[in-house]
Amino acid sequence: TVGGSTLDASFKAVKPYTGHVLSCLGWGQHSLAPLSFKSATYSGVFTLAPLLTGKGREHHGAILREAAALANAGQLTIRVDQRHFELPDVNEAFRQVAKGRGKGKTVIQLVNE
Repeated sequence: TVGGSTLDASFKAVKPYTGHVLSCLGWGQHSLAPLSFKSATYSGVFTLAPLLTGKGREHHGAILREAAALANAGQLTIRVDQRHFELPDVNEAFRQVAKGRGKGKTVIQLVNE
């Protein structure tokens, strides 16, 4: 749901041949070349028009309910980088993301547990 540069990064990170990128906020101008070079696929669920006009709202609601059901069933997973950062190391975490060295989402722990 982030779109922008995150969507572009997803196109570059997708798994060759069997990878698929799904976005419900694909605003902007994005190059599909990274997907083509990996023979991967992309689906966009465009939610803005139904939210503004009401037309197709139920259909998009059904798509989002299905995505929620898959997530609740444990069939969707979020890749999280093994390395976690604490707040004093936030600059290092940012450098990892900026240089593309992370393997999934980067975690910054805000409070000590």
